[in-house]
Amino acid sequence: MPTRLTLTLTADHPGTERPVTPAQLHGLTALLLENTDTDHHAQHKPYTVSPLLTAPTHHNGRPDALLRLGWLPDSPRPDLTHITGRTVRLGSQHFTVTTANEEFTPYQALTQLPPASRAIIRFRSATYFSRNGRWHPLPDPVLLYAGLIRRWNHFAPETERLTDPETKELLASVALSAHDISSLPVDLGSGTRIGFTGTAAFRLLGHYGPNERTPHHFPALTLFATTAGAGAQTTHGLGYVDATLE
Repeated sequence: MPTRLTLTLTADHPGTERPVTPAQLHGLTALLLENTDTDHHAQHKPYTVSPLLTAPTHHNGRPDALLRLGWLPDSPRPDLTHITGRTVRLGSQHFTVTTANEEFTPYQALTQLPPASRAIIRFRSATYFSRNGRWHPLPDPVLLYAGLIRRWNHFAPETERLTDPETKELLASVALSAHDISSLPVDLGSGTRIGFTGTAAFRLLGHYGPNERTPHHFPALTLFATTAGAGAQTTHGLGYVDATLE
């Protein structure tokens, strides 16, 4: 089920921290969440990762860091509580895991959310979408929600998946109603992509089919994005979002 695992990290050498790269985030996440049965080259990875965030708590007068990992399959989630007290590495930097917590919401519970017709999504790390082999650094509603549906349908139980008519109905109904974004380049090691950060508002236009499930699918997919991420390279710290419904 969609689960957000939050690790609190304390730098072993405070004051010497350096920026963490997408490749380093991906390497640590794969080490923590992949097992011998995981296909490292699969198109749909079962996990996502946030950039390194500043924690609201402090250790020895310095802010700790937070790393949020997303787990998507409807299967037993990795237990990271056993790594509390251990040291993890991001590049040449070492951190001690001081806490490991989890929040989860089953797919079925997401589909039972009250209807919503408007969502505010805050893109906290560089986000971009892939379209016709090129990056697309804009909060396109169809690219956003089509990507979330593909990820949802890959990992959710069969009974909770969107059908083709339901998918077409939602994508025909969702629209971008406002945005305040800035472009942002991100170095992926293999090349630079141009993404965006900021806030975007999405709404339903009210063009629903006879089953009228779209007002339920819309909030489910929106909150799913807070674990599944948005757009490309979500296993490298890109597309990290939070969201509210109206």
